[in-house]
Amino acid sequence: MKKFQLYVLDDDEEYAQRLASYIRASEFGERMQVKLFSKAELVLEVLEAKQAVGVLLVSETYYRLLLDRRTNLHKMILSETITNSLDAETKVPFLYRFQSLHHLLTRLQAFYAEKLNEERSSLGTNKTSVISVYSSSGNSGKTMTAIHLAKQLSFRGERVFYLSLESVSSTSLWLKGETGRFSQLIYYLKSSPELLGPKLQLLKSVDQQLRIDYLSPNDQIREMQEISGEQIRILIDALISLNEYEYIIIDLEASVHPRIVKGLEVSDHIIWLVRDDLNDVYKTKVLYKQLGAMHNVHFVMNKYTGMQTNDFSELGRDIAFNLPYIPEWKSIRSPEQMWASSLFSEQAYEMAATLCIIKGNAASRAEGAVAS
Repeated sequence: MKKFQLYVLDDDEEYAQRLASYIRASEFGERMQVKLFSKAELVLEVLEAKQAVGVLLVSETYYRLLLDRRTNLHKMILSETITNSLDAETKVPFLYRFQSLHHLLTRLQAFYAEKLNEERSSLGTNKTSVISVYSSSGNSGKTMTAIHLAKQLSFRGERVFYLSLESVSSTSLWLKGETGRFSQLIYYLKSSPELLGPKLQLLKSVDQQLRIDYLSPNDQIREMQEISGEQIRILIDALISLNEYEYIIIDLEASVHPRIVKGLEVSDHIIWLVRDDLNDVYKTKVLYKQLGAMHNVHFVMNKYTGMQTNDFSELGRDIAFNLPYIPEWKSIRSPEQMWASSLFSEQAYEMAATLCIIKGNAASRAEGAVAS
């Protein structure tokens, strides 16, 4: 999501200044630009400007004055009495003043993303691409591939969400953000799926260095086994509806659990990793046939050493790309060791470009970087 304008009209100038300072010093400064107003007449001039877009946040003092004013801005009200009830979150655009600024801005951002999604849906456009990384057997390098692709896209200016649907995920070893929120996510998936959109902003983890938002199970093995395919569809639809991400990358485990099958079904592209191993060839053929016709599958050989010895022709599709074998990864001892391979990282991006998985804007930026 590009930066949007946040116009604030508040009779509590100290609070408004504190809000603005927090935005500029936090990660929210990358997503919104804030302008403060202390007089209603100055805001009225902004409302009359047809080119003004973004969010207008006003205190209850000015609520009646501005409620019926027509504008391209999306209005929200700072309230001292309305807390985070169901109505306040989903029906009435009110924000409770006396919550943490992080939570307040997260909810404001979710509100704006939802409004953008409504506008774009009315135009029949949606720019989020869902990419799954799958394999028929373990130890194929799914997580390595998914995380390095997410990193490369993020470093090229794309907004990326990484979602692990494994029963046991090693994501916390590689991505550094607040974890342990997956249980709450599962709770909302089961009890109040209509609230999932706003809650995702609060429950997601963020790796500040890599600029990747993500969700990953930690120790929710039983809960992951109980998740249904329909709940996975709701989760991915909610992520798309945020309208923040160009790409959602799903890290799938080697199984046919309903949550994994649904992850494959909702994907725009499936990167199906194979290894040059007879056992893997057999499992791939059986699973691919069992899952039925999927036209968005790209078979990619991982841990490629320069020579292929097994025959994959019965798949009816060629091996579309080869990812290199990295000897240093035979035994991983630290996260730094995993991130040290620039070769694999670059090849992961080259794979996506070759398979036309990435969209034109990312590809053109990459070409520009090479040319320069």
